[in-house]
Amino acid sequence: MDPLNPESFNLQKIKLPTGRTYEYCDQTPTDYKHDETPVLLLIHGFPELWYDWRYQIGPWVRRGWRVIVPSMLGYAGTDKPDDPALYTPFALAGEMADLLDALDVKKPIVVIAHDWGAPTAFSFATRYTERTKALVSLNFDIYIFKPPGVSIPNQPPMPMSITTDQLVAFGGADWLGYWYFLCSEGGPAKIQSNKTVSPELWGDGTIEKIMDGNLEAPGPSDLMTAKERQFHIDTLEAGGIDKPLNYYRQTPHAFAIQDRLKLNPVLPTTLPVLLVAPDHEPFGSPDRAEKSRGLVPSMEVVRIDSAHFTLLEKRDEVTQIIGDWVEKKLKEA
Repeated sequence: MDPLNPESFNLQKIKLPTGRTYEYCDQTPTDYKHDETPVLLLIHGFPELWYDWRYQIGPWVRRGWRVIVPSMLGYAGTDKPDDPALYTPFALAGEMADLLDALDVKKPIVVIAHDWGAPTAFSFATRYTERTKALVSLNFDIYIFKPPGVSIPNQPPMPMSITTDQLVAFGGADWLGYWYFLCSEGGPAKIQSNKTVSPELWGDGTIEKIMDGNLEAPGPSDLMTAKERQFHIDTLEAGGIDKPLNYYRQTPHAFAIQDRLKLNPVLPTTLPVLLVAPDHEPFGSPDRAEKSRGLVPSMEVVRIDSAHFTLLEKRDEVTQIIGDWVEKKLKEA
């Protein structure tokens, strides 16, 4: 497995009972034993790919673990339905369970997620508690996922239903205001035509300012080589950016589902949970991390000097921190 060569990974496709086809990377250690080897499910965020875990997959496989990394709905070689309701954490958690069933994974797994992958991971852990051994979230605090109507001490409950406008107002327009652009009618076309799907350009309104000509696009960062960056851009451009934006459009549907089904998505207090919280990311701020403890008092928090793309910015540190934590929890189980 060469992180600089996507073709060196074992990439497969499978059709799930929902009728949707998923692309996924499936790597096993040399001493792999089915139903004995620990399994890690890695869930990527936006606008990312299975390939964003390329620096973690190999080291974790060499620890003796099977690592499964799907391209999430709307991305790369996975199907790209139009309906935003299919992109809710509830729906995607169900498809993750279907994927594990299709791969005959029966023992509880470790779920590790970054960014928009985290709500799906949280939903999986609450719906399929018997299938979840441990949970790790990067750059996405559990506080933002607090159930509608559930209060954290000294914090208001999330509304039982919500629109994009209400969510931005609830979270703060200073760091959620870019949702307006991503959910706007002309947003996807602007992004696609300007070829600015490189992940370094996403953040607190930066991409909108570039699209409107109010900010000069920055030059390439040193987070990726030119070859890595081009693979990422080519893959996202081939599939289009419109369907990945359904992860933002789905929010009202997600809250409606929780309300209609009377879900109580609270993580089990006995579940080992790790939050890797970057110092320079609103979703992982120290304040929000501490608020998350109101939902999961046993949650462990590791601070890291990083911004949003922690998997690249602190690739070795993240790989080591999570690997050591998972190894410890597997031994304790």
